[in-house]
Amino acid sequence: SSRNMPSTGLAHGVGDGPGQAARTEFPAGPVLLGGGPNGASCAAKGAISQLQEFVQGSKLFPLPSNCPVLRWGYDTRMAGVKGSDAACLEFRASVAFLLDGIPHHVIGSWRLSKKMAQRDAAERTLALFVNRWGQVAMKDLGYSASFFGGASACKVDAEDAAEHRVEEEEEPEETEGDDSSLGPEAVVLAEFCSRRMRPAVAGPPTWSHRSDGNQFQAFAEILIFGVPHTFPGKNSDSQLEAYADAARRALWYLQCPGYEDLFEPDPAFVRVASQRLPDASPSWQRDGLGARGEERQLAAERKTLVMRVQNRLQQVYARQLEAGTSVWYWSYDRQPRDRGWPPLFRATVHVPLAGSTFTGTWTRGQREAQLDTCMKIVAYLDEAFPNSKVF
Repeated sequence: SSRNMPSTGLAHGVGDGPGQAARTEFPAGPVLLGGGPNGASCAAKGAISQLQEFVQGSKLFPLPSNCPVLRWGYDTRMAGVKGSDAACLEFRASVAFLLDGIPHHVIGSWRLSKKMAQRDAAERTLALFVNRWGQVAMKDLGYSASFFGGASACKVDAEDAAEHRVEEEEEPEETEGDDSSLGPEAVVLAEFCSRRMRPAVAGPPTWSHRSDGNQFQAFAEILIFGVPHTFPGKNSDSQLEAYADAARRALWYLQCPGYEDLFEPDPAFVRVASQRLPDASPSWQRDGLGARGEERQLAAERKTLVMRVQNRLQQVYARQLEAGTSVWYWSYDRQPRDRGWPPLFRATVHVPLAGSTFTGTWTRGQREAQLDTCMKIVAYLDEAFPNSKVF
């Protein structure tokens, strides 16, 4: 009997090279992917429309007619200009969608404009789902018992893994990278990836977990078509149970013989997710920025904060905002008795369509005061319009 997938997702990464990730998410723990095909084979013209048609073509769980098909988001960063000390603003697009009842979140690569970043993410998504997986389907290799080694072999592996687990408990020996210490399901997954799924899969999974109080969640990262996929499990009461759950979900998603019917997408979840997709797991590593990269990212976010908040307000009130009318009006107070430098300022902004005025705290520098007040608008929008895009 099948069990419904709890609500989480699969994530794919299809960016350039190590750390330049693009990812996808699915119910019960997102599968995250990173650093894969370059998408050059997908025609740039019409890539976004092609992706929308591809997602709408899902037969198992067709999307309702009144819900958005693709949902876009953007990251920004400051990147150095080759041969110069200057820096320029770059954009990276992420797209979320439901495919066969499974939420996916995909990230592209860094580009010089939002439009280029959006097109890049669409091209890479099509390259992974249509080209790479499509080639496997055309060759009758994907998800077939002949390609993955046969159902009986996998069942034997599961029995052997269980026996091995008992022996290990009698003589404990924990080795780094030894999947047998993670339980029999992890052994089956490692065997399936290393022997049954070649050449699509490069080797056994890499494991990690996080804990929150007495709850544990495990993640299996598998390199498929050169793209890292991270399969998360659900929160479990023990670390061993968490690894077993994540391994079962990965085996189900990859259609390992004997595990094909272990789960099924939850129709109730699909109805809710079609209106509001769940966010990607916070444990999903979008890329390896490092300390210096994180500093640049924070600098870019601060530099573009006012513009992004203004864009978000214009999006939220697009129907009420009259042409040629500003969405907000700023004023500043300066502390007259202060002798420090920069001077103390307090920024106030009135948003007529929200019927609200936002006032920040006293901060040194007019720019810093404006940023402080912008964060109050962000908090308001997050509560009042949680589905609005954050640019």
